[in-house]
Amino acid sequence: MTASEPSSWAEEVAGRLRMLQTSFADDAPIARAEYLTEEIERSLKEVAASRRGEFLDALACCFPLPERMGVSGPDAIPAPIAATSRTAEELAEDLVDRLPELTKESRAWLVERFRLLGLVAAPDPGLDLPPGLRGKLGLSLEQTLDEERLTKLLAALLEMVATLDNVVWSLWKTMAPKSAVQREAGDGLRRTVGRYVAGDREVATLQINQMLDKTRQLFASLLSAIGPTGETFARHHLETFAPEKIRATVETGGFLTNLEQKCWRRYVVLASELSGPLIEKQIIDTIVNYTEEILSGRRRGGELPSPVRPAI
Repeated sequence: MTASEPSSWAEEVAGRLRMLQTSFADDAPIARAEYLTEEIERSLKEVAASRRGEFLDALACCFPLPERMGVSGPDAIPAPIAATSRTAEELAEDLVDRLPELTKESRAWLVERFRLLGLVAAPDPGLDLPPGLRGKLGLSLEQTLDEERLTKLLAALLEMVATLDNVVWSLWKTMAPKSAVQREAGDGLRRTVGRYVAGDREVATLQINQMLDKTRQLFASLLSAIGPTGETFARHHLETFAPEKIRATVETGGFLTNLEQKCWRRYVVLASELSGPLIEKQIIDTIVNYTEEILSGRRRGGELPSPVRPAI
């Protein structure tokens, strides 16, 4: 660098400093001082270490002290501050003692700086409920929640959901082992939720929501199937065993002309083919068919399930 370079460098840096001072005029003084210091340090990186004193002197000439302080005369120039050998602990004590002198904005800036340095923990937002759920529970957005009770309630609900999830899928596996509706392979709900709340990034919120929604749909569909099953089974049973149905299947004429005797014999044949396991299977098949039709979207509202004819 030539001898004229310090002055041109100083003018460019001074221009940037004035721009920073104007742009952040509304910030706390301590914050503005930090911005200016960072800009000077960044600009000095392009200057050789052996000449930085010379360049800083040139920069100081761009900001005459009397002009900056708003006074004139040599008396306005304060004596240089002597170097101190005080320890960091002593300086920290001074900072604590002078905290009352800081404005609210300066304190906020200082806390943020300490947080970035890891000296102050980030504020814990605590447990809360989404606004929509608050409305469903009759809670306003301003109401404060009891975190201890909320934690206990969350634990109880998790235990209930995990238990119902295990029960409903075990029941469905017993009722419909060959059904296309199957539980997702992998960890069960308990372990997956455990990994999720522990911060495992491989378990996404969407995955938890999908597992819960699939269990909810199966549970709701099974409950919906229970109601119409009795009526459906009774209707199908009567289609086979009702007197008028049996009479309609009996042929008239022939050697035996007693219609009542023929009907009775037909009934005995049909009844002999009935058994407890067969009736149980018919009922389960009705529930399974109804449930699968709800899950597949083929059934809406209170439609009756598809007929499951007695296997006789």
